[in-house]
This record gives sequence, C-alpha cells and structure tokens, in this order.
Amino acid sequence: MRCRHLVPALLLTIGLIGGCAGSPPLPPASEFVSAAADSLASLRSVRFKLGVNGVVAGLPVRGLDGEISLEGGRDGSAVGNADLQDDFERVKVTYRLHGSEITLSGPDGDREIAASAPYTPRAMLGAEGGLRRLLTGATELRGERWERVQDTDSLRIGAKVPAAVIGGIVPEIKTDVFVKLWISKDEPRRLVRVWVQVPPTKPEEFAVMLELALTRHNAVVVGDGR
Repeated sequence: MRCRHLVPALLLTIGLIGGCAGSPPLPPASEFVSAAADSLASLRSVRFKLGVNGVVAGLPVRGLDGEISLEGGRDGSAVGNADLQDDFERVKVTYRLHGSEITLSGPDGDREIAASAPYTPRAMLGAEGGLRRLLTGATELRGERWERVQDTDSLRIGAKVPAAVIGGIVPEIKTDVFVKLWISKDEPRRLVRVWVQVPPTKPEEFAVMLELALTRHNAVVVGDGR
C-alpha cells in the first residue's frame, strides 16, 4: 500500500525533471557579447542611469542619470542629474556638458568645471569608447539565464574584466572586477544593463557595486524636453 501511494509523487518528480531537461540550452555567451560590441561601435547617443552602492576612492559619485551624445562639441554633450559626495557633504545637482565645460547647478548656484577626459561622451561611446572596451576586454564569459530588463528580454552573462581593462575606463578602479552583462535577445544585440562588483582593497572594507542601465540607444537628442 505504501508503495502504491508513492507512485504519484514519483511520477510527478520524473515529470518535473523531464520538463527541466527539455529546456533549450542558452546561446553562446561569446556570440552575444561580440554582437553587442559590434552594435556599440556605432552607438552615438543613449540614455543612462548609474548607481553606486559603496565608495570607490577618488570617485565622488553616488548616482548619475541623463543623456549623452557624441554630437555637440569636441567631447560630445550631456545633460542630467548627479548625486555627489565628498568627505564632508552630499549634494544633488543638475549638470550640462557642452564643449569642454560642465555646468553644475545646485543649492549654491551654478559653477563651471572642466570636463574630465575619462568620463566624457567621447570617451564612453563609439568604436573606441569605454562601453565597447568593457565588452571586448571581458573574459570567462558564461551565459546564466534569460531575464527581462527595461522591458527587453535579455541574456544575463557573467564575466571577469581585468584591471588593465577596467582601469582604462574607470581609472579609480585598480583591480580585476566581476561583471554581469544583460544583452538584448532581439537584434541588433544591445547592451541594456551592466553590473560591476569591485572587490575591497582592505580587509575592513566591503565590495562596491556599480549598476548601469542603458535605454534609447541612438534615439536620444540631448536636452530634448529638459
């Protein structure tokens, strides 16, 4: 009698295992990353949102969002919001880059600063930009699962980026980092999200997480509607 009662449970287990075994394999991660890198070569504008959970020495940013474009000057153009923090205070400002100058507007009024070369649209977009170099320099690629990100079905890919690569994009990061990349299922493949884990440099420190979301690839007119 007891064996007879176990039969339904056994059949259910076999059915579940069979269902899992029938799931199609994930596509090669390297093909998705290569295709997304090709798309980034022609990326001229994008809307972005960056969040930083933790502190990277020398990088006083807690969050950034806005629109960037290669149009509008030597370094491109950008407009958006910034959440900044130094050793003494945290302040939220709006920013606008035009030419080689950034105008910050906050509680204390406006001030202008020179654009920092590693962080201009010119340094981030296009065939030689940091976003593309992040993908072409990533190693140990492994597809993890399908996820829906920013209303886009995407393949989540785990990878490692050597210090020599990430340091050329974000000079304040001086170690190898682990990353996750979300690349669109539909073509042309688009990089829609990046997650970076920066390991601690001292035993008493914690890892820092950076998360970047990208939308409206090549569909942004900087400052439109702002």
